[in-house]
Amino acid sequence: MVGGLKQGLWLAFVLASMVLAILFLIVLAGANPLQALRGLFDGAFGDRYAVAETFVQAVPIAIIALGVAPALRAGIFPVGSEGQLAIGAVAATAALLTVRGVPASVALVTGCLAGILGGIAWAFIPALLRAHLRVNEILSTLLMNYLAANLVLWLLRTVLGTHEEVATPRSDRLPIEALVPKLVGGTRLHWGILAVLIGSLALAYWIRSVRGLGYDVFASHRDLAARMGVRESTAVMTTMLVSGAAAGLAGWLQVAGLQGILYPSVAGGLGFTGVLVALLGGLKPLGIVVASFVMATLATGSSGLQTDTGVPASIAVITQGVLLFGAALLFAARQRRARTAISELPVQLAK
Repeated sequence: MVGGLKQGLWLAFVLASMVLAILFLIVLAGANPLQALRGLFDGAFGDRYAVAETFVQAVPIAIIALGVAPALRAGIFPVGSEGQLAIGAVAATAALLTVRGVPASVALVTGCLAGILGGIAWAFIPALLRAHLRVNEILSTLLMNYLAANLVLWLLRTVLGTHEEVATPRSDRLPIEALVPKLVGGTRLHWGILAVLIGSLALAYWIRSVRGLGYDVFASHRDLAARMGVRESTAVMTTMLVSGAAAGLAGWLQVAGLQGILYPSVAGGLGFTGVLVALLGGLKPLGIVVASFVMATLATGSSGLQTDTGVPASIAVITQGVLLFGAALLFAARQRRARTAISELPVQLAK
């Protein structure tokens, strides 16, 4: 109960910080704060389509955040979700364009599995380097992000490129049977939102499991974790590949659930935002879902803010930077508390 109260207080602090940061920037821009907040609200929740669009923006962020949370809880910091999402989208697109004419059920399963396997494949190399050669996972995954971006662009200009004359590189349109069905008619909200529910339940189970506890201990006391059966190579490989699978799943949903076409900008910063959201959410399912919705609200609401007041929509990016700073402080404090708790465990047991 105490942990839930602390998480609630943290989320309240995040929301308050976001509002204050937005108000401060709005005042600096010379706009009316009340009018600006009304524009932000209208952009995110002004009508049925706006509400659905906010959920659409939150889905891939939440999936990525839920997938990367086990790694962060274990003290491993992969930031390769951006590239893994892009490669997952590429793998799903290639598979779906290859199996044209199959039933919708087959196409959906094929796209889903291809996306997940693509994300796992792109996470495998940095995971292997970190597990066996101790190469820093932040540097290796960042490098893989750049490689993924250039690989997607090259593929869209060659083997995956459309046969139409277009100014922007893109793939052919996916067949109708390969598209994820819409959950709400007249909007872009699709059934992929169920992946957020499944991922939340899976993370909640993991946190409460004995194995999950061992991985949490691994973050601060690896010798003790080893006695619990958690080896370093296993912890690194498992959590980083799970992170890649989640990002690849999000990549499939971005292509088959929204656009129906693969573009070079398919990732669009979602991978980095997902890591930020995982930290903001305290690495717990409820917190992650709420934080995802907050970030999506910023993204969709910023357009209404610009329309009503003329304040640039980039204010959302600045606010995300403020939240990122807060998330970094939270992560550092969490690691310190974990080390303290584990170091005091023998004393508590003696009592």
